[in-house]
Amino acid sequence: MAWQQSSTATPSVRSARLDTPTRLWLLLATAVAAVLTVGLITGFSLAGRESTASRTAQSTEALYTEVQNLSYDLADANATAATALLSGPETSSQVSSRYNADITGAEDLLAAASQRVAGDAYDSAELKFVAEQIPEYTGYIGQALAENRLGAPVAGAYLRQASQLLTGSLLVETGDVVSAQQSATTGGVDSASSFPLWIILFGLLGFIALRIVAHRVSRISRRRMNFGLFAAAIAVIGLLGWSLFAFGGAGITAGSANTDFTGISQAQKEISDISLAETYTALQQIDRGEDQGLEAGDAKNALDAAKPASSEAQSSGGAALATAQAAYTAFDACMVKAINLAADGEYQTAVDATVGTGGCDAGDATALHSDLLDIFDRSQTHFEQEMTSLGGLYAGSGALPVSVVIGVLGALAAAYGVNRRLAEYR
Repeated sequence: MAWQQSSTATPSVRSARLDTPTRLWLLLATAVAAVLTVGLITGFSLAGRESTASRTAQSTEALYTEVQNLSYDLADANATAATALLSGPETSSQVSSRYNADITGAEDLLAAASQRVAGDAYDSAELKFVAEQIPEYTGYIGQALAENRLGAPVAGAYLRQASQLLTGSLLVETGDVVSAQQSATTGGVDSASSFPLWIILFGLLGFIALRIVAHRVSRISRRRMNFGLFAAAIAVIGLLGWSLFAFGGAGITAGSANTDFTGISQAQKEISDISLAETYTALQQIDRGEDQGLEAGDAKNALDAAKPASSEAQSSGGAALATAQAAYTAFDACMVKAINLAADGEYQTAVDATVGTGGCDAGDATALHSDLLDIFDRSQTHFEQEMTSLGGLYAGSGALPVSVVIGVLGALAAAYGVNRRLAEYR
């Protein structure tokens, strides 16, 4: 009887000992998979946000700036031609150089922007229309300048055709691309800083899985502490903590970047509106009342749009904005005076006030343009610095490999901790 009892108990004990290593192997696989998953999820999330930040700064915002500057160069070429017509039949070398620089700059910017939008059918089509119309636009202006040298009154008519092509088509088409890239830039900044909730979800699941594994291993081995699993838990907590820190800082940095991008957008638009105000004012004086006051209204609207916005101080500093606002006050007063003189029929006096010695174009417009360009440069510099900082919070291009290395080290630590218990059954 005693022998039979012993024979019955032995298989049960042997079966229990065979089950324990199997369970430990399953626990080991669970721990390793949990840590590796957290590492990969964290790495791909951080790397994706860093890539978005880099692409937004180096491609999307750069395209926006190029197309906006293209719009300005075309508008400034128009304003330069208008100034030349007001100044007399002889075009000064300074005016010619400015006009040629505008057209060359527009062509270069168009070529660069066209390469950037190669994969975007809509924007490519818009820029293609611009490319096709620039020769027609420059042809009108060239004819206006040629007729002006001959003293022909039709010079103003050619300038009007160029202006209508500019405002009715060229600026509309470039404006569509500008609006699309403005939205894409803002969206890119927001996406680069958005927090993926799945990092917390997978981080917590990974930590819970390690806790369960540690508890089961502790029951099997009858040992309360497992340093390997503890190190694995530290790796998971570290990945989760790094994510929370990175995305927290990214949200603050992205807010500053969006503020600076607003400053960039406003300054560039205001610079273009200066040129439009000059063009409309010149056309009003050239037409001598034939437009029934339409261009006077357009000139005043462009003046209002060129006023430096108070929000630009957030990105460029209060001093830079104050300087620009002072220059705008002088420019606005000078242009309104010229517009009112022309409206009262005092055309020659209006011309003298616009392009004469000390006129609006000679001093006030140049000063305002310079001050707005300073705001743009400051905002652009700050934006680039903040986007670099945004990518740096994610460890730059090292986000994925760093996360994977931490995950692998944590997984190895977990495997070592469980494997030590497995060794007891070998």
